[in-house]
Amino acid sequence: MNEHKNNRDHFDSRSELPIERNALIDLTKKEQDHRHKLQDNQQKANNSSYFFGMIFGTIYNLGLLYLIYDLINQGYRGLALKLFIINAFLILSCFGLLTFSRKLSFKKPFNKNYDNHRRNFKK
Repeated sequence: MNEHKNNRDHFDSRSELPIERNALIDLTKKEQDHRHKLQDNQQKANNSSYFFGMIFGTIYNLGLLYLIYDLINQGYRGLALKLFIINAFLILSCFGLLTFSRKLSFKKPFNKNYDNHRRNFKK
């Protein structure tokens, strides 16, 4: 038992420990920078996906509105109205799903002491 204690004391008294601590701190800083870089890249990818989605949605809806306008001019009012209602329902469904998913992703954890913990943490 004492032999293990003496080995631990010998290890703790080595002269290289401050260097190893600095290396560990540097390694931790590098890992944190790498993680932040990955998060930034993910955010950029999400932003570009939303941007291209909006562009595609705008082009799709403009094309569909032109088709509906053309159907009305050709006398197919019933079909044009059905296409318009279906498209409006799809747009509202997409907005509803996006709103719901964002509310879920930014929701606070279900914990009674969450606000108290946050208040104490900021002090």
